[in-house]
Amino acid sequence: MPEPIPHAQPAPRGTGDVILRVENVTRIYGAVTALRDVTVEIRRGDIHGLLGENGAGKSTLVGIISGQRSPSSGRIVMDGRELDHVDVRSMEEAGVFLVTQEPMIIDSMTAAENLLLGIWPNRGGFVNWKTLHAQARRMVEGTGIDPMALAGKLDAVTRRKLNILRAMFSGGRVIILDEPTAALTVADRRQLFDFMRRLKAEGVTFIFISHYNDEILEICDAVSVLRDGRLAGGSDDVGSLTSERLTELVLGRGLALFQRERRDHTGVAPAVSLRNVRARDVDIAALDIAPGEVVGFTGLPGAGAKELAKAVFGLNHGSGSLSLGGVAQSLPASPAEAIAAGIAYLSDDRRREGSVGQMSIGANISLSSLGDRSRAGFIDRAAESGVVQHYFKAMGIKAPTPDYAVDTLSGGNQQKVCLGRVLATKPRLLIVDEPTRGIDIGVKQDVLAIIDALSREGVAVIIVSTDTDELVRAVDRVCIFEHGRVRETLFGNEITVERVRATVQA
Repeated sequence: MPEPIPHAQPAPRGTGDVILRVENVTRIYGAVTALRDVTVEIRRGDIHGLLGENGAGKSTLVGIISGQRSPSSGRIVMDGRELDHVDVRSMEEAGVFLVTQEPMIIDSMTAAENLLLGIWPNRGGFVNWKTLHAQARRMVEGTGIDPMALAGKLDAVTRRKLNILRAMFSGGRVIILDEPTAALTVADRRQLFDFMRRLKAEGVTFIFISHYNDEILEICDAVSVLRDGRLAGGSDDVGSLTSERLTELVLGRGLALFQRERRDHTGVAPAVSLRNVRARDVDIAALDIAPGEVVGFTGLPGAGAKELAKAVFGLNHGSGSLSLGGVAQSLPASPAEAIAAGIAYLSDDRRREGSVGQMSIGANISLSSLGDRSRAGFIDRAAESGVVQHYFKAMGIKAPTPDYAVDTLSGGNQQKVCLGRVLATKPRLLIVDEPTRGIDIGVKQDVLAIIDALSREGVAVIIVSTDTDELVRAVDRVCIFEHGRVRETLFGNEITVERVRATVQA
């Protein structure tokens, strides 16, 4: 087992010390050109940002750099040497590792066992546990990771750090981080960024993929922006850029960010009333939501925001009462009961829980409301087609027809399909969990505008989000959770980025 890898100190910026060069790379899939003549240089010891809308070509470029895909034309140069063959093994041997958004970790093993997975030290055919634990302790020194902790018990940021360390100690000199801040709180993100800066100081080079301008401006040294499969621009000095300029590069135009016109719902008879709701990590005595009101739920992980949303939809079983439009009932025992009562829920995991990737757009849109268009076990295809066409157009889904499979769409368009599916149930209460996670800045505005328009029709809305900026621009009221309860509520002008962040972290 190798000792911790010594890293040379990064060369001073501006020296032109390029560790990885992607030169005139094109990738063609049948009639579709996913990348066209893209050239990107990654300098040694940099954190290099990669930005672009969903479908701009980021995933294709990362797939080529990591060896998962081969270019149709162009070349890849590592340390001044052109690589003759590009696959995962050859790229990892060259020192390029991909750390995916979902950490590749075996929950039943310890952090140490995961860290050294595949290269456990052995003696006479048996694992040398003493050596393994000693090596792991050296590798995690100063990172805050307990090498003996069960991986399944680690928090989100520690799991990401563990994957980065595993790549680094496997020989990684260029580590690709694919949206590593997904599902992280503000404090988690700060901790991850500090960790990245520490490794950067040791000479590690990062390619950092994000949809958030503020993250690029905070952590990156350089940035490349893709648009429609081409390099739209970038900079070797991120400090010279503004968020507005990055948005222009991403979209090819300026963008007015969505801002809800907040309304005061004081004194309005509630559309939704929760009473004495008890469930895992939930202890709510009373909570009312007015018709047309958009309420933000936020807090640290496990504080109760997400857990209450799931309890209301029958996914986090508990006790208590729910009143919709003045009609009281027990808390739904299942999603089927919730949908029947007029509650819709959009999961924060669109791939695993929000859609069926192999099915068509139309089949996904109609999936949760087929019962409304079925008689004696037979589906009214004409009625189903009408619903599909309505939401296909209303959501602004970018596809030739609703017959295309969902997994052929960009992340933002997949999210629009998921939103269309839940809206097709005609809810009186809509719950959306991290509705804009992992989608580009342009589509985010579309999604927030769709939710806003629905609220104007009288639908009560709950937005569960750790994106403070999103909450500030999209809601009338913010409920900040702690220990399963609403610790503080902010209204109107109290809802600012600074106030929300400070209250969550207090």
